Amino acid sequence: MKKKSKLLHVVSIIVIVFGALAVISSIFTLLMKDLMTSSYEMLGMTPPPTMYYIWMLIMACIELAAGIIGVVYKSRKSVFITAVVYLIAIVADLIYATVTSGFSITYVISLILPILYLWGVYQSE
Repeated sequence: MKKKSKLLHVVSIIVIVFGALAVISSIFTLLMKDLMTSSYEMLGMTPPPTMYYIWMLIMACIELAAGIIGVVYKSRKSVFITAVVYLIAIVADLIYATVTSGFSITYVISLILPILYLWGVYQSE
């Protein structure tokens, strides 16, 4: 039987919770896009494009899928591939956020869970 590390299990559950919340909030954000656009325009700001909202939903789905695959743990290879995809998606999101709004040290905090997830995969047998 395959042995999953406790770190991977705990991090996967945390990722599932954050991913589910992100999916729900992304869906509500997409549904309220017109209201948010008018609010941005009232404040004299440029509203984000629709692709930004879709990107948020895609990132949330990747996060949720990574958490579910980590909890299920069918094979180490599949979980490792998921961990790499999850980490690449987070890094791509950080690059996009840095280019559009400048770098912030808080962006580095979003790397903690993907790195712990990857470390949990490494500890698994």
